[in-house]
Amino acid sequence: MKRRPYIFTAIILIVLLISVMLVGCAKAYDDFTLNGWESIALKRLGKTADEIDITRLRVEDFIDIKGLETGTYLYSGGEKNANAEGWYATLIDNFDVVHDSESGLNPEIWTTSRHDLRWASQSKKHPECSNYWCSKAVSVEDGKARVRAYYDEDHDCEVCREYGHINGRFTGGFETRAEVVREENNGKREYDSNILWAQAFGYFETSIKFPDMDGMWSAFWLQGNEMREIGFDGEDGTEIDIYESAFRLNNDKMSRMGHALLWNGYGKSGKVDGNIRLLEQNLYDGNFHTFSLLWTPECYVFFIDGYATWASNAGGVCKVPEFLRFTNEIDAGDGYGPHGQKIGQFSHDGEASMYVDYIRVYQNVEYEKRIAPSIDGKPYSKDNNFESAFKSDYDTAN
Repeated sequence: MKRRPYIFTAIILIVLLISVMLVGCAKAYDDFTLNGWESIALKRLGKTADEIDITRLRVEDFIDIKGLETGTYLYSGGEKNANAEGWYATLIDNFDVVHDSESGLNPEIWTTSRHDLRWASQSKKHPECSNYWCSKAVSVEDGKARVRAYYDEDHDCEVCREYGHINGRFTGGFETRAEVVREENNGKREYDSNILWAQAFGYFETSIKFPDMDGMWSAFWLQGNEMREIGFDGEDGTEIDIYESAFRLNNDKMSRMGHALLWNGYGKSGKVDGNIRLLEQNLYDGNFHTFSLLWTPECYVFFIDGYATWASNAGGVCKVPEFLRFTNEIDAGDGYGPHGQKIGQFSHDGEASMYVDYIRVYQNVEYEKRIAPSIDGKPYSKDNNFESAFKSDYDTAN
């Protein structure tokens, strides 16, 4: 009889513990940090941080692009048709046309990522876990750009076979930049990076569907030819990862998403600022999700499904045009993706694909005034390879 009060107390403690756990599960996502750049939206809305939930700010709280072009479109000069806030469309591809190219992409804008080894196998016993990029993994189907990921033990691509890429994991990507082999010495290839389309500042949005598959990750990112140079930090080039993967936390299909900024190259001089968050929504639900970037002369603001998730001006905001990249990658046999995140191991028994529904890019007439001058003083274009006038004695590629 004397033990009953202790039993009753233990029961109460257990109930409280379960309640706390349930509350934690109800909010199984990370608070978003805009590092003070929520002030852009607050000023536009005429609100204070006490009057609005800054973790629920949407794209339309920052800018107004309603009513602008959403059909496939490429601005080529002349009338900009800007709205009242100065926004106008520059590049929109809904992938609703299959062009006369190997991939079906518009060759005036896109090329497939170069044939190359992306990641060597992390297991000496399983060299077939190496990850290769191949143009044959990219196609346009049913109004979507598709990038496959699959295992092939007898790959039939002539270019890949020439390079010895026959047995392994294959995937690919596409971008608004063409890499052309300049020379090859002892199996090591050097490339020229020829930009087809690029933009500095603006609003960039895409719609992506992820496969419900372990061991695969993809990214939508911006990069410039001068990103590897040092001397001006990120102002003359910053890799901007609008999103990198839908990471799985401990392989339990919970969605984590990464944003990142990288500048001064990838060697010892390289610098990085990033943010990986556990999300409220499930990105593996078989639906399309949007990922976007507002790149202003003062900062970068990132969005997932229309909500602001992170903001930064690390490295000093890039002031030169950068090209677009959509890439797909596979783990190299170790079950890990970028930033040390566990994503599970890709199965050789199946295949998966990422789908891109559209890419929409807009520019603002006020932002244009803040773009750094080009190397020849002329408008940025393919003719000057979108190269800026930034020059430093310390400008060396890593």
